[in-house]
Amino acid sequence: REEALAAVARAVEIRETLVEQRPDAFLPDLASSLNNQSNRLAGLGRREEALAAVARAVEIRETLVEQRPDAFLPDLA
Repeated sequence: REEALAAVARAVEIRETLVEQRPDAFLPDLASSLNNQSNRLAGLGRREEALAAVARAVEIRETLVEQRPDAFLPDLA
């Protein structure tokens, strides 16, 4: 589980860098990675950190829904 968390943490870092360069292309992927990170943290009993990660993912998805609800509303749900 710790190795899985480390891998997803690295994915979040990479996607954050990509978002800085092209947010329009990579924000959805960052939200997905944050959701995965939340799941891994919850699996390790780190609930507060898991909640923070998923809250950030939801915030990103809400922003995406405002821009293109037809494309991103299912992911927010």
